[in-house]
Amino acid sequence: MAVDITLLKKLRDATFAPLWDCKQALEETNGDFDQAQEILRKKWILKAGKKAERETNEWLVKLIQKDGWLAGIKLLCETDFVAKNETFAELIDILLEKVISHKSEVTSLESIDAGLLESLNTTIAEFIGKIWENVQIWAVILNNKTAFVYNHPWNKVASIIYYEWTDDNWVAKELALQVAAMNPTYLSFEDISADEKEKLLAEYRAEMATSGKPENMIEQIIEGKLRKTLWESVLLEQEYIRDWGKKVKELISGDFVVKGFVRLSI
Repeated sequence: MAVDITLLKKLRDATFAPLWDCKQALEETNGDFDQAQEILRKKWILKAGKKAERETNEWLVKLIQKDGWLAGIKLLCETDFVAKNETFAELIDILLEKVISHKSEVTSLESIDAGLLESLNTTIAEFIGKIWENVQIWAVILNNKTAFVYNHPWNKVASIIYYEWTDDNWVAKELALQVAAMNPTYLSFEDISADEKEKLLAEYRAEMATSGKPENMIEQIIEGKLRKTLWESVLLEQEYIRDWGKKVKELISGDFVVKGFVRLSI
């Protein structure tokens, strides 16, 4: 059958699929627009499966807050070209809306509700037909805790500060910026396990074993290495990015209590 050019353009605009695929879908359905869309949707899902093993080295991360809930996603793709594409940015927004409307806590991708995960994966599979490369969800966050969220420009890094007992967001904002910039591992010294400290000490002792330095000097060097490593890794002990003469913990006063943090990146 001859394909109506106006209908072909409408299908192309609605799906972003190649013109040849749109033409074939319309021919197969005798010009039925809705059935043609369904054919293309199934084709995209099939292509998504074929691309699933390809490496994903680029990403976007984004956090949103709405109606007392916080949602975050880390979404991977293959190329920087796609990561910077408006269609990919639209995809992450669509996925975030699906997540935040779920309104049931998600602590990891493994704990996500099967129905929500299927909905997210179906949306991604359909978008693969537009982006033409592998796309994968790498992380999902959803909760209704008191938090400040920060999305760094270009959506390569995002951070969350969980806190209590204050209406002043300034400290939470500064902590979120600190987390995004300095990538701490722990909130405080108390969060570092004895096993982790002993593991670091064992590594430093192995490094110094052939140094030839006196034993008492080696122990001092090892203790210095441990302090430096832990200071750099502990949020509250880090130097404040706006004032290197001040520690982050000096920003906190009054009834502000930091409960934790998350940093999304690669």
